[in-house]
Amino acid sequence: MKFSIVIVTFNAKNNIEGTVESILSQTCSDYEVVIKDGGSTDGTIEYAEGLAASDNRFSLYEEPDKGIYDAMNQAVTHAKGDFVIFLNAGDRFYDEHVLEKTANLNPGIKNTILYGDAYFESVNSMNVAPPKITGFVCYRNVPCHQAILYSRDTLTERPFDTSLKIRADFEHFNDAYFNKKRDFLYLGFPVCLYEGGGFSENAANKARDREEYLITVRRHIPAVKRFLYRAILVLTMQKLRTRIANNPKMSKAYQNAKAVLYKR
Repeated sequence: MKFSIVIVTFNAKNNIEGTVESILSQTCSDYEVVIKDGGSTDGTIEYAEGLAASDNRFSLYEEPDKGIYDAMNQAVTHAKGDFVIFLNAGDRFYDEHVLEKTANLNPGIKNTILYGDAYFESVNSMNVAPPKITGFVCYRNVPCHQAILYSRDTLTERPFDTSLKIRADFEHFNDAYFNKKRDFLYLGFPVCLYEGGGFSENAANKARDREEYLITVRRHIPAVKRFLYRAILVLTMQKLRTRIANNPKMSKAYQNAKAVLYKR
């Protein structure tokens, strides 16, 4: 099984080195790294060129793009692995065994989406993923994007919707569940260290984030189910739980409680 690790960059020299070190530490070496750069001027390109010159597992593609999801779609056209994972500059694998443990599970390499837990550095706690993907999970929130590995066909057959600037990964996941009927497999271990603080988390983009969320669920989930799922969120005090999950002092206890609820 071969992995394609995609790093989309734009003036990311200060962050990409940690990501690369995390990749090079993997005990499984059957991977390629596709660096897709949108025209950096801070030394990122020169750094990536050096990697490609010294290690044939690394490749650099410089192409103009219309945003991160367009860049991700472009990168996928260059990927040759069985599974693709997107690590943004600054994000890292949780430990050196992630790819090895994934390969040892021997999952199907077609029509399959793998996912695991993610350690959120902003709140110093593990974000626990649900052991099973359901319609309610897709409505509420999907696993962390950096903790998802896509069989390459799931991305080539249906790329990310570039009309969405924040929620295209969320929309793709919903389409995969409701329309494409992909196979989902929970890995049972943490996949990534998620740095956070990206475009989608900027307070100025909250309105757009909400708009794209609504576009997605209305596109893929019937109104009756949306009403039911929304009622469940209200009754289970979703807003309060979100505040707790995002509080560095309370997040760890909250995530531990989720793990117990999931019977792990």
